[in-house]
Amino acid sequence: MTAAGVPPVVAGVDGSAGAARAVAFAVEEARLREAPLLLVSALSWPTTDFPVPPLSDVDVPGVLQTNAETVLRAAAEGAEAALGAGRVRWQVDERDPVDALRAAGTGAQLVVVGARGAGGVAGLLLGSTATALALDAPCPVVVLPDDTAALVTGRRSVVAGVEGRPGDEAVLAFAFAEAAARGTDLVAVHAWRDVALEPSLQSLGPLVDWVGVAADEQRLLAEALAGWRDRHPDVEVREVVVRERTAAAVVAAGLTAHLVVVGHRRRRLARLGSTTHAVLHRAGCPVAVVPLTGGAR
Repeated sequence: MTAAGVPPVVAGVDGSAGAARAVAFAVEEARLREAPLLLVSALSWPTTDFPVPPLSDVDVPGVLQTNAETVLRAAAEGAEAALGAGRVRWQVDERDPVDALRAAGTGAQLVVVGARGAGGVAGLLLGSTATALALDAPCPVVVLPDDTAALVTGRRSVVAGVEGRPGDEAVLAFAFAEAAARGTDLVAVHAWRDVALEPSLQSLGPLVDWVGVAADEQRLLAEALAGWRDRHPDVEVREVVVRERTAAAVVAAGLTAHLVVVGHRRRRLARLGSTTHAVLHRAGCPVAVVPLTGGAR
């Protein structure tokens, strides 16, 4: 049973293996959150002005619609077996996948997609739909990697990338809720490294108190976590402070994790920040991208 008015968990469905994994993940999220599940399939290409051979009696739009409905019904049946009757809805949207899922994500708790869909290019780590959704979705987006990216048994922990500046609240809220729902620990990773400045600082040798710098960074992380520990006393928190690029540190910490959580600040230029982009491309576990306000990440 779910409470009336509970926002749904949304999953993108296109018949691919990646989408099947996304649906399985979304079903588990809906169960943990006691939320309804919405399965969305977008037609692979526009059905209007589609080049049909002359004199052809093939109803191309109808065929596409029927195929999408068949895939959705099968996915919904499996989801209802796990969640119960009345918990799963599905819809076919004639817009492109990004617009369809972005619209479905308005008011949703999260959207789940595979890294590459049915039209994905072999060898490409991250498809255009997943990238575009992570860029400006109205809610958190969870991207599932290719199932051969990392084969791990006994996954545990939720990993959160913590910057130590405004925006961490949204990332930590999502990460703590996930850890609490899954009954696992939270690994808070704070990486510090000024790539541009560090070479010049290294030339100063003993004049730089690196131990002191590390202690300051550790204190920054502890302060960011302080209130969240009080709100989630049952969640074990492990702190990781490392002198490394943020993406590399988060990916390493997330190798055996259930989930990695990072933030993304919308930019004037329509592209992901370097850290979020790198984590999405390299992580071997599902990655949740939480929309933030402010500058790039």
